[in-house]
Amino acid sequence: MHTFISSTVFALGLALLLPATLMAGETSEQTKTRKEAVQLTQQIEGSARRIQNESEHLSVMQRGSSISNFTHQYKLHTIATEVNEQLQPALKRLAEIQPNLPGWHGDAVDRMRTSGANLAANANAAVLNRGLSGSRQPAVLDSEYGQLIQNINQQAKSLVQVADAAGDYGNAQLKGHGAGLAIATHD
Repeated sequence: MHTFISSTVFALGLALLLPATLMAGETSEQTKTRKEAVQLTQQIEGSARRIQNESEHLSVMQRGSSISNFTHQYKLHTIATEVNEQLQPALKRLAEIQPNLPGWHGDAVDRMRTSGANLAANANAAVLNRGLSGSRQPAVLDSEYGQLIQNINQQAKSLVQVADAAGDYGNAQLKGHGAGLAIATHD
């Protein structure tokens, strides 16, 4: 009788703990994905801030006639490198894990990807404008170039704002989870 009760208690305990163990694994995987998303979002924010700073320098340089075309090309190359080596890989990885993120973060990823694509297109157009086969006008007289620099700055600013908000919100959720609170599953 004692063995039967012990076996029953053990089986009941195992039956009660097994679903919790499986759920803990799910929560751990979900938390790991959210942590990666927050890290990528913070990386995007930093990259967008650097691009925004470079575009602000270009905007100031574009208003002065004493800055060489080579200097503009150098700054544009810096922006293009940041887009290609930092921004795009982070956005690509975020897109890969987006289906595993809550709706609010998925929406933020969509907005960041749109801003990133527009930023890249404007940066590419600015590089072509200042390149050998581009506009031969001085930067100070080239209104198209000025508009491209303004567009780069606006897209970078938008990207910084969305990434900052999404990163902070995601971090707050993870912090709450670390304190024993359930991660919200709302959109």
